[in-house]
Amino acid sequence: MSTEINKNTKNKIKIQFLFITTVFILLVLSFTSLKPIIILLLFLIYYVIIAMFFNPLIGLFLLLIIRPCLDILSNESIITICDMHLNFASIMAIITIFFSSIILITNKSLNLKKIPLIFPISLFLLITFISSFFSVSPLESIIEWTRLLSIFSLYILGYLIIKTNENLTRLSKIIIFSVIIPSIFALYQFFTRTGMSIPFEGIYNRIFGTFTHPNLFAYYLIIPIALSLFLFSITKTKKIAKIILAIITIFLSILLILTYTRGAWLAFVIIITFISIACFKKYGKFLIIIFLIISFSYFLIEPINKRINDFIYNPYNSIHWRLNLWKDSLSYVKEKLLFGNGTGTAEKSILQKRGYRFGSTAPHNDYLKITLENGLLGLLSYIFLIISLFFKLLKKFQTTKSQNIKLFSLTLLGITVSLYTLSFADNILRNTALEWSYWILIGAFLASKESE
Repeated sequence: MSTEINKNTKNKIKIQFLFITTVFILLVLSFTSLKPIIILLLFLIYYVIIAMFFNPLIGLFLLLIIRPCLDILSNESIITICDMHLNFASIMAIITIFFSSIILITNKSLNLKKIPLIFPISLFLLITFISSFFSVSPLESIIEWTRLLSIFSLYILGYLIIKTNENLTRLSKIIIFSVIIPSIFALYQFFTRTGMSIPFEGIYNRIFGTFTHPNLFAYYLIIPIALSLFLFSITKTKKIAKIILAIITIFLSILLILTYTRGAWLAFVIIITFISIACFKKYGKFLIIIFLIISFSYFLIEPINKRINDFIYNPYNSIHWRLNLWKDSLSYVKEKLLFGNGTGTAEKSILQKRGYRFGSTAPHNDYLKITLENGLLGLLSYIFLIISLFFKLLKKFQTTKSQNIKLFSLTLLGITVSLYTLSFADNILRNTALEWSYWILIGAFLASKESE
């Protein structure tokens, strides 16, 4: 009886606390000039913080759902400290780092050395932090390093909070669910023809959802598509669930096509190939349908035909432009070979040398970006991290007796190979929403136990 009274009292205190703090924040914000939508999102983030402390798992899931919706607001400055402007993405990164720090501090029995990949991750973060002291723009370096730290904070949270295979499945569903709002925006853009157009390339109405560029949206779609295929494969009895997952997979694949992002298309094919290795006998027909959709899209949809033909036949396509950019950037690397120009300064360095006359100043190559920013030490530490990750996933695949875990490891291997291969030609590491989903999945999966 006394236990029930104590619970009721605690619940009343929680409700009173939420009410008082909500009223206080509302009063403070009423004196600002922020847009109503910004105020609404700030309240949403506030309640995510509250959820984290009352139920870490729910708070973590809310973070993953909200994060993909905020890229479109990357230019909206919420808080200004000296010359540093914080947007929603920055605020959420800080929250994530703070939350993971609390989890680590309160988990007294935890031995950090036993967390898989902790050494290569720590080494990469240490080198990127040290290079900030040699940076041409220290403030930009600290901001970028904080973003990188938030990505690997998600890995730690995934490993420590998502402890069961049941929660790993829930996490997969949440990541699929997180693409709903971006997809609604993408559909609106498609039907109203308000997507991104590149007339000189003959490409019009590229959908981008709630992201700032179609490429970012396209690569983010890769993980939900792969997870929906995985869940489709392990769902045994519920026919309705399998139908829904099949519809989701086809729908997201169509959205992926409409981004007209060739790199993401290739990533999708790589993932399908890995999944086919495991379950072609069982779901061969479904996988064949997906390949047929891709093939017919080439012949029936003119913009797709143009994109692929441009890649194959046009000697002055974006690959040609990238090659010139990489050639120039490699010459800049030699100037600061050991520690680089500082974390997060690649675009600034390229801009100073090339200007805007050759187009985008983004390196369009993560390995070149890291070398330019963090020198050879940064590149070697990043490659060491990727190799360590690949062997961890491969070992899990080889040693597990669970068919579900074996299939999940193949799915993650497909995602890993595709993302780190396409990192040679695109800015994958800059896609924070994607990196969050990817690394929390890695952390949760490496913490998963043997069970069917």
